[in-house]
Amino acid sequence: MRNVRRHFRLDVIIPAVIKLADQNEMVRLVVPELASGQWHVDELKHDQQFNEYSQALMLENELAGKIICDLETRCKLLCDAITMLVQGECVYKGIKLYKTRRGKKSLAMQLKIGSKTVDILRAFSSKLDTYFGMIDMVIGKSYIEFTQSLMRSEFVFDEMLLELANKGNHGSLFAKLMIHMNDKLARHVTLLMKLRQEISYIVDEDSWPTRQLNLSASGVGFFSRDPYPKFARLLINFRFQTLEEVEVFYMTGNIVSSRLMSGGYYIAVEFTNATEAVQNKMILLLQNEELNQLIAWFGMRRSKLSDGNDTLFASAGLF
Repeated sequence: MRNVRRHFRLDVIIPAVIKLADQNEMVRLVVPELASGQWHVDELKHDQQFNEYSQALMLENELAGKIICDLETRCKLLCDAITMLVQGECVYKGIKLYKTRRGKKSLAMQLKIGSKTVDILRAFSSKLDTYFGMIDMVIGKSYIEFTQSLMRSEFVFDEMLLELANKGNHGSLFAKLMIHMNDKLARHVTLLMKLRQEISYIVDEDSWPTRQLNLSASGVGFFSRDPYPKFARLLINFRFQTLEEVEVFYMTGNIVSSRLMSGGYYIAVEFTNATEAVQNKMILLLQNEELNQLIAWFGMRRSKLSDGNDTLFASAGLF
């Protein structure tokens, strides 16, 4: 009888954080471009091309060259921070320059407004500042605020890209450098997009995302956008809100199956640290949740029947 209760499953919608226990495996799964050496090779080629353009611009216009190089330094700092965050490393520990350069006002923002060139420089600097703000949210583990900012992000600089592309095609070094920097940033922003719930080492535990789980005392099933590898080890934290308190569970488990379905991948996990005491506590919570779901279902059914009767009485002229 105990074995039956342990494997009783129920669909619940509760706050939960799910992530791969192996950090290296997480990087290989979610950002495979960083796990291979090709990303590093492409970055070196990009930086070499930028240096050639910037040296030529410095000879042509020293002030413009200095301002561009200052923007590139800030852009590189931001891109390095993004790369390290996606790999799960602390920015403040890994990038000593971040502290000193992060708050420094760029040369572009010190220019007087009044020309198209200044507008372009300031617009790109503003775009960098926005992403720096997002990085600060990640460091502060404000995951929800970060995702909302990422979804809402719109930039004046992006409206200038077509004109810059035309000027770059006609030989403008300034235009080529601005496009080059923006391309570098765009490549790294695609990595920011991958800081998702499934690799939620940045999730603030005070505001866990709500997830639908098919939960039992012995394991859990859930949908994911990522094809987690079979036998990989997961960390699965979730919590139940009861009348008395919040019950929090910190579980580990091994993936026993990963099936491609219409809604993504259905991942089935068997818990590896579920003691008998933990299982009994989980069973009681699941039984209580099942009762709550039944009460809610009967209440909804009763409401629908009542609405149907009201309609019937109204059509009969009784109201």
